[in-house]
Amino acid sequence: MSRILCLIDGMTGPGFSPEDYPHLRTMTMTGPERHTPPGMAPETLNCTLYLLGIRPVPGDLRAYVEALGGGVEAAEEDLLLRLSWYGVDSAGHCTVPIPAPALPGQPGLRHHILRDYQSLLLFPGQAYRLEYLTTRPPLGCHGVPAVFFRPLGFRALEDFFDGQLALGRCPIPWAQARKTAVPPFPVPAAAVCAAPILKGIARLLGMELRNVPGATGDTDTDLSAKTRAALEAAEKYDFVLLHLNGADEASHRLSPEEKRDFLMRADATVLPPLLASRHGVRVTADHATDPRTGRHLDWLQPVFVKEGA
Repeated sequence: MSRILCLIDGMTGPGFSPEDYPHLRTMTMTGPERHTPPGMAPETLNCTLYLLGIRPVPGDLRAYVEALGGGVEAAEEDLLLRLSWYGVDSAGHCTVPIPAPALPGQPGLRHHILRDYQSLLLFPGQAYRLEYLTTRPPLGCHGVPAVFFRPLGFRALEDFFDGQLALGRCPIPWAQARKTAVPPFPVPAAAVCAAPILKGIARLLGMELRNVPGATGDTDTDLSAKTRAALEAAEKYDFVLLHLNGADEASHRLSPEEKRDFLMRADATVLPPLLASRHGVRVTADHATDPRTGRHLDWLQPVFVKEGA
């Protein structure tokens, strides 16, 4: 018998009620629990590591974990940053996410596209600049002047931002990091996920990463295939992390209807096979996400439990 943690990214938030989901409401609700580490922001990396028992959760880690998830090699002395790409309107305000562009090579930096609007910047040998660097995360940036997200403390990064903004697109740099080690997960474990940050967490903790055809990390992911992969992994491993990212992505697109539709499909497709299995199942969120603003919320999280047979 295994333990399966079904982590529905951004599941809760304003308007969420377990009574709206027929299978979720049959589970035993416990908690609420705090999944945000003390002194940290409610975001996927921090909350997921804390939920998985990592104490303390290191700072300056996210871009490195995204590099692990995207297969980007980094040395201990390298500086990494996540980029979130947004359009810019005629008034200079951020609009909607845009695909990360393929950029020509530039001296002193490397640009790696992760997926969609997400990419990484790597500055070889510049990790020491972490303590001088100031960035702002992009959550809730729609309608905000793009210059608000201009980084400070590293001229090469400032010049990169200014150059891209002059081309009519805003690359918001954030989550600066360097290569960092954490203790491995304490029992044999596997992860079923598609979002680069979750793939990176799995590799960081030494979990086997199960790649699933049709898994996208968004609302169009193949929920049935991911559920089958989680149940297959549960026959081999003591612990399985099944991550569903669509509700969070829908919230960032400011679409309450899309978020609710994804949660209804997850309830109808994912939960019945999990609940019918012999394995222990927990369903929870890493953090709440407000689909009206796109912001993560530092709320205590309910946990829904089904004990193993």
